[in-house]
Amino acid sequence: MKRAVVALVLASLSVTVAAADTYRFGSQVVSTGDSEGRLRQVAGKPDRETPIETRRGGLEGYRLEYYRRGKSVQIEVIDGKVASISQLEN
Repeated sequence: MKRAVVALVLASLSVTVAAADTYRFGSQVVSTGDSEGRLRQVAGKPDRETPIETRRGGLEGYRLEYYRRGKSVQIEVIDGKVASISQLEN
């Protein structure tokens, strides 16, 4: 029984690690959890920057958009950390 519980815990941890978003800018990689400073150091100035507001109208973070090779890479930065990375075809 203990082995089944340990196996279940290890499997859930591996799924969490595999779910991390990453994107490569040149020879460097940006991942969820990286700081905004690291993102800007690696990726440079975004082509578009949109504020993300809370339900009450306060500033929660930013959506940074980079245009690369016919694709749009959107990176959400919340509380100074990369929260999500998504890639859209143009």
